[in-house]
Amino acid sequence: MLNKILLLIGIIAIIGIGVFIYSDMTAPISTDSLGEPIDIANDPIQTTDTETVLQPIRFGSTQNFFTVKAKYKLSGVLVSTQSYRTGFMDKLAPYDFATCWGKTPEMFPYLKFKQFARFCKFNYKMDAPVDLNYVLFHMSNNHMIPSTLNIRRALKVAKKKELVEIEGYLVYVTATTKNKGTVKWNSSTSRTDKGNGACEIIYVTRLRLGDKVYE
Repeated sequence: MLNKILLLIGIIAIIGIGVFIYSDMTAPISTDSLGEPIDIANDPIQTTDTETVLQPIRFGSTQNFFTVKAKYKLSGVLVSTQSYRTGFMDKLAPYDFATCWGKTPEMFPYLKFKQFARFCKFNYKMDAPVDLNYVLFHMSNNHMIPSTLNIRRALKVAKKKELVEIEGYLVYVTATTKNKGTVKWNSSTSRTDKGNGACEIIYVTRLRLGDKVYE
């Protein structure tokens, strides 16, 4: 009987250690903590970059190549996140972050955001005090390509209404798969476009969620 009890305790201990190791490996790891608040008043900062070369990323037989279009930094409020585990570019960009900045957060009581199929839309009542064009030009749906495992893990823990700061590059993606040809994915470089092709594709090199920074 004693042997059975000891065996059971041993099994429970092994399971517990395994769970701890797994959770520690998969938990997002903060690399820094900041006291300065994130300023969401201004438009994203976009600068021409023709010199940076990004290394390809491979998933299985698919090789993803990047052409940098601009260096990019966005500070805003995260209004929605959507994960993608199947479909087009799901491994390369596992999450979309929908963000707003400027005065758009002041209109949040009258807005409802929804993400689907790599798009983001918002609804509001016709009589609500919402400036449609202002919201359209002060929001973006961002396809997030994490440059590190640490950032990939951090994408999972981002919360709605959290202040975020995203740094990296707007990119043109060329994905080649053996026997399946080539697929291309191009980032917008404008804050005033809408509809298909208006989303930003960001190769993320630094992600701040609240006061935690991930690189």
